[in-house]
Amino acid sequence: MHQPLLFLFIGCAMLFQRQFNRWFLVFTLGFALLAGLAVVSTHNYIIEQVIKEEQEDINRKAALIRSRIEAAIFRDTYLADSLATVVAIDPEFAMASWDDVAGKLLTKASYVRNVGLAPNDVISHVYPLKGNEAAIGLDFRARPEQYRTVLRARNLADVYIAGPVDLVQGGQAIIARFPIFLSPIDKSSYWGGVSVVINYTKLFEESGLFNLAGASVAIKNTETLDYFYGSQDTFFNADFVVPISLPNGEWTLAAQYTIEQTPQVKQLSIFVYAICISFVLATYGMIGLFYRSFLKAKEQAFQDELTTLPNRRFAIDLLEKLTTERKESFVLLNIDLNDFKLINDVYGHEAGDALLAHVASRLRQSVRASDIVARMGGDEFIAVLRAARPGDVNSIINSIKTSVESRACAWQTYKLYPSLSIGHALYDHESPQSLDEVMATADHDMYRVKTLGKRERSVKESIQG
Repeated sequence: MHQPLLFLFIGCAMLFQRQFNRWFLVFTLGFALLAGLAVVSTHNYIIEQVIKEEQEDINRKAALIRSRIEAAIFRDTYLADSLATVVAIDPEFAMASWDDVAGKLLTKASYVRNVGLAPNDVISHVYPLKGNEAAIGLDFRARPEQYRTVLRARNLADVYIAGPVDLVQGGQAIIARFPIFLSPIDKSSYWGGVSVVINYTKLFEESGLFNLAGASVAIKNTETLDYFYGSQDTFFNADFVVPISLPNGEWTLAAQYTIEQTPQVKQLSIFVYAICISFVLATYGMIGLFYRSFLKAKEQAFQDELTTLPNRRFAIDLLEKLTTERKESFVLLNIDLNDFKLINDVYGHEAGDALLAHVASRLRQSVRASDIVARMGGDEFIAVLRAARPGDVNSIINSIKTSVESRACAWQTYKLYPSLSIGHALYDHESPQSLDEVMATADHDMYRVKTLGKRERSVKESIQG
């Protein structure tokens, strides 16, 4: 979970790589890690709570299923017990009126499939006969697996729930064995038995056992350890086990939770992940937008709006760092645009703005990438030449003037040729001056150059005149 989320965040960060510095990338990595942990923790907590609630619901349903099974078996067994009593009182009458007597039982019982009468443990009567003809004449003594349950009921002198067992007429069922004694106090007066066949598949279905979602269920006979519903592995990995009480016996129901494998939980898991990741990405996006806005505001705070050059604040901060922190030698150029007021007066302020932008662009192209050009305000610019040799300053100034003054600014139908006055000051970190002194020196030199230029132009005009 963490790795895809991390790649996703890195991809988002790279979309803004021009605005975001390496610290934001570090933030992105940290945010992705924490967000991944938060998403997984939140997902696990929600799913665990849902699973816990589902487990409690399954426990309640399992308890209800158990009570339904117990109630149904006890109810039908109780009804069958009255039939056994009739047989014990008057076996001859019971056999003579078998269809009527047994028919009343099936009418009242919910899950009794058929009833058999076995004097001397040999089935002589079955109701209903149709479909159960194969059971007539069955001698239990010839069927050890069934005769064992007959003997169990005889020894108990009470009903015994057997099975599920294979029926000779086909299928499986649980059988309630009722021993018949002609004398209730004399076990030697054993006459035979009544076998009540109960449709346990229908019983389990109507109890809700087949519809218990979110758990694997198995049932075994507690006494014989015969597993007759579900998988034996369920008992080995059971999350809970409950007894099912029977007349003179017991079954054991085991359940293993499979809630995490249900489609509902899988869909919920995907939904929770989607919501959490969407929230995290939205949060990250908001942070990114705020950070980008911050960078833009910061950039605007240090950028001249008209020329997009660094502004006076940026230039002063840079010069202070160069003179106080880095102890770096540099050349400061103070650049002034000649006759700028005249341009504004003659052509208007829009022309003046166009000329300033043009000069700024030419200045930026005239210096090295390591040098800084900034607009100080009005028609005044500076250039910071880093690591420039003092002997090269004049040639650099001439190169800048030539580059800027040789290219006219096209404005409407006019061509405006800029003229520059450039003064300079050297800053040597080995014999440092204050920033104010350096700037004052460059400013004075610029005015010297400007004054000299005016004199030269006056001389030329007088000669030409």
